[in-house]
Amino acid sequence: MAARDAEYEEETTILLARRARATRPGSPPRHRRAVLRRRRRPAPVAERLRDARAHARTAAAPAAQAQPRALGTPLLTETFKQATAPEFSAVGPACLTGAAPVGSPPGSGNHPLLGCPPAVGPVPPNNAAPDGFLRLTDAGYFQSAAVMYDHALPAGQGLDVTFDQYQYGSTTPASPADGISFFLVDGAAALTHPGAYGGSLGYAQIRQADIPTNPLLPGVDHGYLGVGLDVYGNFFGDGEERGNGCPQRAPARTPWPPPGPNMVTLRGPGNDVVGYCFLTATTSNFTTTGPWPSTLPGMLHGPSTVMPPGVTPVEAEEILEPSRRQVNVHITAGANPTVTVTIDFNDGTGPHQVLSTPAPLPIPATYKFGFASSTGSSTDVHLIRNVVVSSDVPLPQLNLVKQVRLPLPGDLAPGSQVPYDFVVTNAGNTEITGLVVNDPEIGPVSCPVTTLAPGQTITCTATYTVTAADAANGSIDNTAIATGTSGGDEVTSPPSSQSVPLEKPPALEIVKNVVTPGPYSVGQTVTYSYTVRNTGGVELSGIQVHDDHVTGITCLATTLAPADSPGDSTTCTGSYTITAADGTTGSVTNTATAKGTTNGQTVTSPETDLTVPVGTPHLTLTKQVVSSGPYHVGSTADYSYTVTNSGTTELHSLTVTDTRVSGVTCDATTLAPGASTTCHGTYTVTQADIDDCLDADSGATQCVIANTARAGAVDPQNNPIASDPADASITVPVPAPQLALVKQVDSAGPFEVGSTVAYSYRVTNTGNTALNDLTVTDDHVTGITCDATTLAAGATTTCHGTYTVTPQDLVCDQPDPNSCRVVNIAVAYAADPAGNQVVSEETTATITVVRSAPALSLIKQADLPGPFFTGDTVTYSYTVHSSGNTALHGLSVTDNRVTGITCDATTLAPGATTTCHGSYLVTQADVDACGQTTPCLVVNTATAHATDPTGNQVDSEEARASVEVRAHAPGLTVAKRADEPGPFRIGDTVHYTYTVANTGTTELTGLTISDNRITGITCDATTLAPGATTTCHGSYTVAAQDLVCDRTDPDFCHVTNTAAAHATDPTGRQVDSDETTATIAVNQQAPALSLTKTVDEPGPFAVGDTVHYTYTVRNTGDTELHDLSIVDNLVTGITCDATTLAPGASTTCHGTYTVAEQDLRCEDEHRGGGGGGGGGGGGGGGGGGAKACHITNTAVAVAYDPSGRQVSSGSACATITVCVEREHGWKEEQTAGRLGS
Repeated sequence: MAARDAEYEEETTILLARRARATRPGSPPRHRRAVLRRRRRPAPVAERLRDARAHARTAAAPAAQAQPRALGTPLLTETFKQATAPEFSAVGPACLTGAAPVGSPPGSGNHPLLGCPPAVGPVPPNNAAPDGFLRLTDAGYFQSAAVMYDHALPAGQGLDVTFDQYQYGSTTPASPADGISFFLVDGAAALTHPGAYGGSLGYAQIRQADIPTNPLLPGVDHGYLGVGLDVYGNFFGDGEERGNGCPQRAPARTPWPPPGPNMVTLRGPGNDVVGYCFLTATTSNFTTTGPWPSTLPGMLHGPSTVMPPGVTPVEAEEILEPSRRQVNVHITAGANPTVTVTIDFNDGTGPHQVLSTPAPLPIPATYKFGFASSTGSSTDVHLIRNVVVSSDVPLPQLNLVKQVRLPLPGDLAPGSQVPYDFVVTNAGNTEITGLVVNDPEIGPVSCPVTTLAPGQTITCTATYTVTAADAANGSIDNTAIATGTSGGDEVTSPPSSQSVPLEKPPALEIVKNVVTPGPYSVGQTVTYSYTVRNTGGVELSGIQVHDDHVTGITCLATTLAPADSPGDSTTCTGSYTITAADGTTGSVTNTATAKGTTNGQTVTSPETDLTVPVGTPHLTLTKQVVSSGPYHVGSTADYSYTVTNSGTTELHSLTVTDTRVSGVTCDATTLAPGASTTCHGTYTVTQADIDDCLDADSGATQCVIANTARAGAVDPQNNPIASDPADASITVPVPAPQLALVKQVDSAGPFEVGSTVAYSYRVTNTGNTALNDLTVTDDHVTGITCDATTLAAGATTTCHGTYTVTPQDLVCDQPDPNSCRVVNIAVAYAADPAGNQVVSEETTATITVVRSAPALSLIKQADLPGPFFTGDTVTYSYTVHSSGNTALHGLSVTDNRVTGITCDATTLAPGATTTCHGSYLVTQADVDACGQTTPCLVVNTATAHATDPTGNQVDSEEARASVEVRAHAPGLTVAKRADEPGPFRIGDTVHYTYTVANTGTTELTGLTISDNRITGITCDATTLAPGATTTCHGSYTVAAQDLVCDRTDPDFCHVTNTAAAHATDPTGRQVDSDETTATIAVNQQAPALSLTKTVDEPGPFAVGDTVHYTYTVRNTGDTELHDLSIVDNLVTGITCDATTLAPGASTTCHGTYTVAEQDLRCEDEHRGGGGGGGGGGGGGGGGGGAKACHITNTAVAVAYDPSGRQVSSGSACATITVCVEREHGWKEEQTAGRLGS
């Protein structure tokens, strides 16, 4: 192993070095897996399954070489390499590295398999599909996880499960964690959670930290077989109470030191906290004396591993290959099946059979399975891959397994519901359609699908109701078959039967007794006996008793026969030492239950409690009155009760009873020895107390009311404890009830008919006893209310009422009939505690009432002086004054012309004034009605109206108001001027201002300006009130066609334009101003251009040379010129720096010319001697010479003035000299010809 580890570490180092070189800049690409190819890659899943099954199991010594065996029917293949595994669920941080990572671990509880959260240690990378792993844990401390397949698989034909497991860490030396378990459960039960982790590897039960007072944590529900691939070594032992209730115990009984490291251990069936018994393990020592060496031929734990940063999934697979162990768990078919475990340690020696043992009986009808692992305080990574499941022997083409779903109801009486599952498998290689499950006893069976693919397994369901006939028969017996169609032929499964016994359901009862006689004290050991009886109809095994105070309970028998059979009960014993805390409490109460199992189902008895008293209970009580008095009927007396626990044991459920006081409450109801508390109660004195007193002594002036109390509690044994009685009394005077009433007028007056008068009634209890049901009656006032209706002795309250003065209530004096009065009488009533009526003396109150004389005055006026024009609105104010002596309401004003008049107030007190408002629209009819009368007046008349308190209408005198009205006379003027002084030239922009005034008497709207030369004129305002002015604006560009010129001086011209203003009066008629004109002076323009032309190079030139010319152009006129160009007889493509010139501006243009022979003008220039001849012959001497030639070209500048007329400059010339060498054979004719051209 050390050599293999060293080789692997060396190769990992080489991989890192090569990866570094591969990323070095400029280095050629390298194959990053070149070295790793030396490692043996895992064989394909199918091949490895075939290899694993090629080795038979033997019952010989451990680690025997596996032998070949035949294949059964494939049931499931899951590589866990992809991003999903939808048929599996998880608990804890289990995840798929083939999926995208998640930010945090999932919450508690069962959840789908998802991507992995951030990890600790050398884990394979995420997003690795199709090269992922099932990661149970990373290398973090105290990690635990499980993955479960909650789908039933048939068990009758045996089972074969092969998978790859990886357990490794990064520390040297290695620090192995708890390990990995593979477990099977009864497929009739749900598989959603594993068992306890740690040394129980998610399969068995455990007592946390092996501390007796800690609770037992349950194992996996309805476990059948747990295979512990245990690198740490605790799954081998029964420490931490693994195997609780098992007749066969593991060789090791303590968890530390770990008894079985690098061990494969098998544990059998269990449920809840009972069972999961040790079956066998890979050791040669099965005694209870260690050590217990492992017989495994290799290590379950892989070598220390480093996962390089940025490692790829394929590279990670290669790095992890030395840690891969292929495990095969096989259960044979038949009546006496065998469990065999085979492991390939990946060391080149092939698979090894490491365990073979008889399978636990009975075998369930179906299986479900799972994996679990945990790290504890160590740091291993746990991975799973390549799970392949098949049967041991082939299944029929259509296979059916019928089972009762667990857990069964506790009592299968008639009317109970029995749930059934039907597990159907298509074991053939063709699709089966039209699937139907038929059970004649149960009725319709529901299946999730009716078409099965080859190899597919589903679960159908049905429910059966137990009948009286079933109960009489003693069982429910029924048989089901499945049918379908495959390839056109009907396929039928073998029948599957199930019998459910209806005997008494499993049940236990327990009776607990104290063996040690009392009394009991702190430090004493008390022995208990527990009689456990099987009251059900089936045998129960693994009998044990759990007591919350007693440990180490032993039972004479752990298997009980069915009820009413010999051996159906046993006796168990245990002891407990009383503590100081028990002495404080005063008792010891402990609770016990009995448990047993049948067919993997845990049966628990009801709880039984027993209390042992510790110490002597005693209570004392003192009572006193804490309120001050005095008291009378209806008064409340407050009492205080001090209760003390004067015994040696705790007391609870404290109460105080009192002969007169009920509902006494206590600050505490549980008292430790020596502790005290205070209780509280109140008592209300009743008339019956006074009556009883007077019955005893009719002449008594005061009564003594006494009462007696007693405290009670319960000791720890629920025995009642009572204190001695305690007394207290109060003194109450004999009552003498009396009432006094004072009445007064709250309103100030004066009053008149219709006035509301407020009264208050002050009522005082002048007696010595409380009075209740207080009322006040008044011969004129109804509905009197009082602030309080119950009055203690000496107390006072106020009552309130209102009265509206009516004419019939008036009492008037003859000398002054306008001065009247109203007198009313009031009496107060109440009841004393005995119910007797108490009546006050009468009291009166008088108010003075003045008879009303209502009157109104009205003044009307227009708000503005006028005159007003047709269409104007005239607003009026109406001043209304209440000139009488009574309030008026419902005020309104009517007007012969104005409607909708509103008033600031409609109710007026005597002397009050308000203003009303209305408006009137002047019409043409108002003007027309005047005819020729001037001024024209509109007169209207108004009257004010109101109602007095008696409902009579009150009217004012008429009030008139007149306003002058006139017809509208709209008028509009406009004045126009140019903003700039001029003179102007053609193309100039001239800005005009138009001043518009409303000279009429009415508002004008929609103001516009029209101008014969200008459009788009805008105005600062378009609505003008009478007399208002605004300004408008427009602009004009001088055009040649608009000029009017003087014949005597054509260069001086003018432009005249005409404008008018337009608007609309309120009647919609257009109002136009008179026209206005404005004239501007315009000078005719005198455009001109000048041009000079120069040669840029000094010359002389030769034929073919390029000559550059510069043209200087100047605008010598008085107007801007545009579109400038140069025309040259030899130069084309001339460009100018600017093509638009303001007056006086200059620009430069540029052109090039290539000297051409045909453009030359030449003459001779002789060099050296020579003669000449005359005449036409001539000839002569000199052998060399040159032709001196020149080229002259002419240019003109052209542009356009603003009116579009062309403007040209004068011509400009430039001459260059060109030298031409004579050539042999030069002909004078040619020269002459060229000179003459």
